[in-house]
Amino acid sequence: MAGSFLHLELDNSGIKALIVDQNYKLALIKGDCRVRFEDLPDSDKNPDPFGAGMDRVAQLLDLRACSTAVIFVSPLLVSFRTIDLPFGSEKKMKQVLPFELETLLPGVNENHISDFHMLDIEKDSNWVLSASIAESRVKNYVTTLERFNIKPRIIAPGGYAAAVEFLKTHKDTSPFVFLHVADSGTALVLVNNQKPCVVRTFPPSLISPEALAESVKQTIMGFNQKTGIDISFDVFVSSDEASAETERIYTALKKIPGHTSGPGSQKKIKSDALLLNISPDRSVKYLFNFCRGKYGSGSFVKTYSSNIAAGVILFLFLLGMVMVNAGFDNTKLNKKIAAIDEEAFSIFTASFPDKKKILDPYLQMKANVSAAMKKSGTAVGKNSLSKNKNVKIVGIMRELSQKIDPAIDMEISSFLYNKGRLVLSGSTDNFNAVDTIKNRLESSDFFTNVSISSAAADSKGNRVNFKFIIEM
Repeated sequence: MAGSFLHLELDNSGIKALIVDQNYKLALIKGDCRVRFEDLPDSDKNPDPFGAGMDRVAQLLDLRACSTAVIFVSPLLVSFRTIDLPFGSEKKMKQVLPFELETLLPGVNENHISDFHMLDIEKDSNWVLSASIAESRVKNYVTTLERFNIKPRIIAPGGYAAAVEFLKTHKDTSPFVFLHVADSGTALVLVNNQKPCVVRTFPPSLISPEALAESVKQTIMGFNQKTGIDISFDVFVSSDEASAETERIYTALKKIPGHTSGPGSQKKIKSDALLLNISPDRSVKYLFNFCRGKYGSGSFVKTYSSNIAAGVILFLFLLGMVMVNAGFDNTKLNKKIAAIDEEAFSIFTASFPDKKKILDPYLQMKANVSAAMKKSGTAVGKNSLSKNKNVKIVGIMRELSQKIDPAIDMEISSFLYNKGRLVLSGSTDNFNAVDTIKNRLESSDFFTNVSISSAAADSKGNRVNFKFIIEM
């Protein structure tokens, strides 16, 4: 269900705008207006009549409810061509068609947007019916509607769109000619085998009803001669409203016997109802839609599906490479771990040949070394095996000299160092000096722990004997 959308019919004279609410099969018109370009201010100097016309439409209609649009342009603005190509692949058609049409389209060095469908006319031929419009027009439509937050989903030739919508609802109809008569011009669509095969357009007021009837006759004759068949066609006339001019067309068409199915074959169709049935979310077979390329109406995923697929493939490839590289790294790491375990095992067996059950060489060796050192009476301190093995007596004496203030009355009577522990004995003149010495030694990064083992006055009472235990 499309909901509310903007319905535009454009020609060189102005814009017909409708806000349509499409619910199932019922199209409800919620608002409509007609803007003529000649009624706009400075219309003769305005280089962009469509932009100025849409500004006027926005004043007359509330466009906020619309996010999508269907645009029907005058068929006189579209170039229709029927060509024969040497291959029948639709993919190749899309690649080659722009080059085949380049010399057949009006305008010098002007880019066009084209759409096409293939015809089943002859077994050995690949006939294609194409429609092309100047890209500058499509760009102008898209950029102008972007100002109102509206995205065109369908940009199609109006008279031709009415013909294919009529074909959709009359699938059992025999070959026919569909004439769409409008103020902006007339479109002739010849339908055979349930496919539009030929499209001709005629400007308004430049062809009489009799000449138009003769053009229908010539179109049928030309198609029969080109295809080698001889069939008659019904004629259906579609117009916006009844007028004396259309009545003359009906009368003139009845005078071309031998090429139509008879006087009763001409039928009158209301074109408004046909175009209203075309909504943004309903596809119409054989409808030419110029919303293509960068002006396409497809979703982001659909429009850039090839780019997204390439990105996904590249991501999977990179992910695979990362996983393979991680696998190689794990293999190398496992080999290194196995080599270290083997080396640890050989060292353990060489050091403890009597141990038969080996679960973890490193932990078992560490436990055995600790047990052996305890058994021998050698203490295993936190730093005794590594930090203190390079300690020199001269360095200890130097640190003591730097930390103890020379002004302190101090005499050293004993200096005993063994395996990271220093026992320092001596005397000073008072107990405060003992505390001062301790504090000075504790400030050294060289000594980890300084404690006073004993401090007492001597027998004479004028000196204090002390003993420090200093850990390195």
